[in-house]
Amino acid sequence: MKIYNYIVFSALLVLSLEACTKFEVINENPDVATSINNNPELLLTNAQRNSINRVVGDAWSEGNLMAQYGARIVFTEFDLFNWGTQSGTWESHYLTIRDLEALRQIAENTGNDSYEAVALIMQSWLFQILTDMWGDIPFSEAAKANAEDPIFQPRYDKQQDIYQALLTDLEKANSLLAGSGLPKIKGDILFAGDLVRWRKFANSLRLRVALRLSEADPSTAQSVIAQIAANPAEYPVMESNDDNAVLTFLTANPNAHPVTEESVYRVGSYNEYRISETMVGILREFDDPRLQFFADPTATSVIEGNPVIEGMQNGIVDGPAYTYKGGDPFLSKFNINYFYFQPNANQGRLMTFSEVMFILAEAAQRGWIDEDAALLYNNGITANFTYWNVDLPSDYLQRPSVVYDNSLEKIMKQKYLALFYTDYQGFIEFKRTGYPSQIAPGPDALYSEYPSRFLYQTKEIALNRGNYDEAVSRQGPDVLLTKVWWEK
Repeated sequence: MKIYNYIVFSALLVLSLEACTKFEVINENPDVATSINNNPELLLTNAQRNSINRVVGDAWSEGNLMAQYGARIVFTEFDLFNWGTQSGTWESHYLTIRDLEALRQIAENTGNDSYEAVALIMQSWLFQILTDMWGDIPFSEAAKANAEDPIFQPRYDKQQDIYQALLTDLEKANSLLAGSGLPKIKGDILFAGDLVRWRKFANSLRLRVALRLSEADPSTAQSVIAQIAANPAEYPVMESNDDNAVLTFLTANPNAHPVTEESVYRVGSYNEYRISETMVGILREFDDPRLQFFADPTATSVIEGNPVIEGMQNGIVDGPAYTYKGGDPFLSKFNINYFYFQPNANQGRLMTFSEVMFILAEAAQRGWIDEDAALLYNNGITANFTYWNVDLPSDYLQRPSVVYDNSLEKIMKQKYLALFYTDYQGFIEFKRTGYPSQIAPGPDALYSEYPSRFLYQTKEIALNRGNYDEAVSRQGPDVLLTKVWWEK
């Protein structure tokens, strides 16, 4: 009897093990990624979505105020220069850089030049924003916590060294994308896998990086820009708005534009921001029809049957700000139908063709390249009108206030308008050149001098104190007024 029971038990055990083995095989889902090494596109999609959403939100709530495209009528502390650490942006960008570093390493290990180039370009774009807004930052040792020899307290690289490395990385990306038989990439929500457009973005971004050195290292700036301008086949750049590095959002949450009704951004929060007197003044100086696109007439003027646009002054303390010019109904909102009620009309802008034209126009104006500065300037203006789908008046380019006069100021005013709602670029270019000169601290601002940077976040002071102290001793006090290296 015992022998019989043992035989039955053994048979059941064998059948059970066989069934478990078959069960495990049956339940392997072929549509689920088992290793990120086999699905690098997941890293790319996530990195693009997170970083672009972040810069778009920053552009609206901080960048537009810093460049005085917009001004606040309530909760005006930031507009008074209480900028703080902006730690959310620091942490978000470094998390994305970490993911892009993982993508780059996978690409290197598998010989995938396409993903490696894309990772380098995206990292360069983010690192430049970080160093422009903070100065010296972790760069060469950043995103190394998962390395074979992990680094948990990365040193802060000098901004001068970071800029040289960015130029090198972008040139490497261009070389990688110049190869033949490149592997296709997936998960690319920016250019849909178009590697030609990625290559143009790499070289256009390299122009931006180089021009930022116009006062700190003009010989490098001239050398890089002249190299790119003289060799369009070897260094292709954006040639039209079709090449813009912009993300078109989707029509439904969670992939609609983050500052829209569809994304549950409160209309009350949207209405706290108004077009600034600075931007209105520059557009009126040119008698520019983009003003009627960017802003809505005041509510009171519409009711009275005589629609007018009125800007808000930057840097007014709460209370007086809310009653300025009579208050809310007497101040113009940004085009609420386009920028708020439509879920994806407004794109996420990393860089556009019009900016490329203004970069080259400035290079020609400085005598760095043998090009027609007036033509490049006019092309930049025309491209921006086309981008916003605003009709360019037939006489616009010949108007005395607009016509190119060989001055840097004229180029920068139009470039300022073209950089609207593009992360912090309008502010950064103002700090580089001093134009538009209309940008100035408001009457209640905390400082009489315009700030230059954000503060380092408190976590860095607590967890990376030695490297933080070294950076501060080299760069200057950790205050908003300390200039970054390229700001001369």
